[in-house]
Amino acid sequence: MATGNPRTNAVILDGLQAGWPRDGEVKLSAESEDRLVALLESLPGPAQSQLVSLANRWGSKKLEEYGAKLAETLVETIQDEEAAEKARIEAARQLISFLPRNEDAVADILESISPRTSPSLAQGLIEAVGRSEAAEAGNLIVESLGSMTPSVRPIALQVLLGRADGTAALLDGVEDGLIRFTELSLDQKQRLASHPDAKIAARAKEMLASGGGLPNADRQKVLDELMPLVERQGDVAAGKVVFTKQCAKCHTYKGEGAKVGPDLTGMAIHPKKELLTHIIDPSRSVEGNFRVYTVVTDDGRVTSGLLASETRTTVEMFDAEGKRHVLQRDEIEELIASPKSLMPEGFEKQATPDDLVNLLEFLTQRGRFVPIPLDKVATIVSTKGMFHSRESTVERMAFADWSPKSVGEVPFMLVDPDGDRRPNVVLLHGPQGSLPPQMPRAVTLPCNTAAKAIHLLSGVSGWGHPLGSEGSVSLIVRLHYADGETEDHALKNGVHFADYIRRVDVPESKFAFDLDGRQIRYLSVQPERDAVIERIELVKGPDQTAPIVMAVTIETAGENQHP
Repeated sequence: MATGNPRTNAVILDGLQAGWPRDGEVKLSAESEDRLVALLESLPGPAQSQLVSLANRWGSKKLEEYGAKLAETLVETIQDEEAAEKARIEAARQLISFLPRNEDAVADILESISPRTSPSLAQGLIEAVGRSEAAEAGNLIVESLGSMTPSVRPIALQVLLGRADGTAALLDGVEDGLIRFTELSLDQKQRLASHPDAKIAARAKEMLASGGGLPNADRQKVLDELMPLVERQGDVAAGKVVFTKQCAKCHTYKGEGAKVGPDLTGMAIHPKKELLTHIIDPSRSVEGNFRVYTVVTDDGRVTSGLLASETRTTVEMFDAEGKRHVLQRDEIEELIASPKSLMPEGFEKQATPDDLVNLLEFLTQRGRFVPIPLDKVATIVSTKGMFHSRESTVERMAFADWSPKSVGEVPFMLVDPDGDRRPNVVLLHGPQGSLPPQMPRAVTLPCNTAAKAIHLLSGVSGWGHPLGSEGSVSLIVRLHYADGETEDHALKNGVHFADYIRRVDVPESKFAFDLDGRQIRYLSVQPERDAVIERIELVKGPDQTAPIVMAVTIETAGENQHP
């Protein structure tokens, strides 16, 4: 390898360092030691630190002197205030990489953080320290908190919570008066109270309870006390400010925010009472996709968040701040599923009653169009085969992106399938193929408003026109009014519905989008009554088709109605 391409050598070293056992010492001959020295001199800086680290594991004696010299050079770069931020952060990462258990390396990095240090540089340096395996790293971070500015301290606290020894050091810091629980966010307090180490969790709970840091465990009592707020009218503009400050790091609303938790765009169809219940008691009916998992790695790192995706070798997670973490499977020591939602309990501790009133007003504002979320009733993933085989590439319906779409002036909110992990469309029962017979014959959507029209991104099915019987009923849109009356709207094959596989036009729906050769169409249903519709039921008709609905939007009978 010493005579190979330097970039190729660097890639090989990266793989060796990642996969080599910590105690994997080997016997090196004098010739091998000489080759290591020659290789070291041919490598770029970052790869040099990797080789020194690897050589230390192998038991190399000849590279020890090079290691000391390299460490000295890296420390000089880290502490050089004239150097570029990127170079200083990279030097810190390299230093920890080949001196993972060295307390002096941690101390040298932390000493370079002062009130003059920018938050971005401080974050990079502290995160580098977070990768250290030194036993005293957590205590050294706590001791350095006094020299950190208010914008930097939360970064250090986040790193402490990501280490078992760091969490213990954090609790010590609270007892010593160096840290206040008020500095921690709700999700951080929840992580402390549910820490995988039972002793740490018990100690944290006791300290949080005595310091008033934990929200009232009786969520129903808190909810009952706050429920009168739903009778008040709030300010939409002020509510948007609350959403941006408190919710946008995890939730989206009309395309703004982060896609960690559920999209809140269609919440206007729900009564304020129901929304307040989910806000105050988020774990009451948490969906599986949004439950918290805690992963402990073999080097003591602790990561909590949503499981976003998995491969044969990695697990990807998103924490409560929306930050992505990729963990190697062979480094995972423990994975713990929690019945709790990623959204922490105790929202009432970080929002005033007026904030809650305004947030509810913002989330339930109704203009002319109100999208109805399909995420809770979606039955199949459209980015995989939907009719004969999940593996079929011709049976898929996928947008290039899953942002909101419009047909004319009607907006539609799509469910993002997150690759192919999340059901995102409604496919109803059909007698043909292998998958439609497994689908439900009906799904129900909340509405809770009078409607001028119900707009559907639909109008296609498996085995639709020109197949099947023209005029047969493919889908029934059944309206359930609040007074108990029902009203059926029959949508027919060859009239409203056509086959999905290619563009086929029918008179009572219109072509909307080309999905890589497949089609999705647009149509609408006009209710016969100007009365509140409690719910909408999509019912499979008696014919041989398997109808698809990708999105539903209500056109309200009046402006700014509230449930």
